[in-house]
Amino acid sequence: MRFMHSFSTRPLSIDLYGYGALRRMAGNIWYFSLSLAYLRRLGVETVLHTDTLGAALLGHLPYDEILLTLDNVPGDIHPRFWAAGKIWALAAEPAGTIHIDGDVFIKSDKALCRMESEPWDFLAQHYESSEWYEKENVVFDRDVEYIGSLGICPHENGAYNTGIIAFGSQLLRDRFCHAYKLAAMHYSSVARDLLDSDNMLTPDVIIEQRHALQLCRGCGAKVTLMLPREKELTKQANAIGYQHVVTSRKFDDLDKCRAALQKIDTDIYNKTELLCRNILKK
Repeated sequence: MRFMHSFSTRPLSIDLYGYGALRRMAGNIWYFSLSLAYLRRLGVETVLHTDTLGAALLGHLPYDEILLTLDNVPGDIHPRFWAAGKIWALAAEPAGTIHIDGDVFIKSDKALCRMESEPWDFLAQHYESSEWYEKENVVFDRDVEYIGSLGICPHENGAYNTGIIAFGSQLLRDRFCHAYKLAAMHYSSVARDLLDSDNMLTPDVIIEQRHALQLCRGCGAKVTLMLPREKELTKQANAIGYQHVVTSRKFDDLDKCRAALQKIDTDIYNKTELLCRNILKK
């Protein structure tokens, strides 16, 4: 079983929910450090896809391999497409490699067993009804014909949360990544003013998460979800040792992350603490 992280530093160049770049940089380093420490404790192979700056920021971590894949993400893609790094990483890996976000923690063999319980074409975290995604369509409404030509119905309810994502089918993976790349390039151009001005926009929830559901349904793909029931997600996650720290508040709540890392891997903790202390000068 092969896992990967992706860390694109380009989104650090713009405002996110009012959080500054240095604060987000240090927060990401702490979360990636803890996420990797849990995977190392389970003994699974883990690689990092990043850019040159990202390799400098996470180079102290004991990945099995660090790849500069994300130096190849086109500069024309707006940094508000946060998932671009994930998509380029997925496209570069063999089918079956499992991507987890840097704020996802796999704490138990039970979570690994969930991924291996049955063959799948697509693996994700859970289903979301996603009515709240509608506000992101201000971007795609700039050119509804183009998004439709990619096979994406931006206003159709339902999505897969992709805190964890993998494709057992290479064909499915290639179709997914190709559509994302085209959409991100196109709307970086036609909606650049919106993307520049609104620090609350997260258009990836449409072209990554909503599209994932639509593509799998359209292809009749066999889907495995880490948390298969739409309700009681926290209870399901706790039962298998899985955690996803969502939304921007994670940058305000780093104490638990730091304490957990210090407990399970003091070497990674000490190296991360020194790096982040120098970034924040405290």
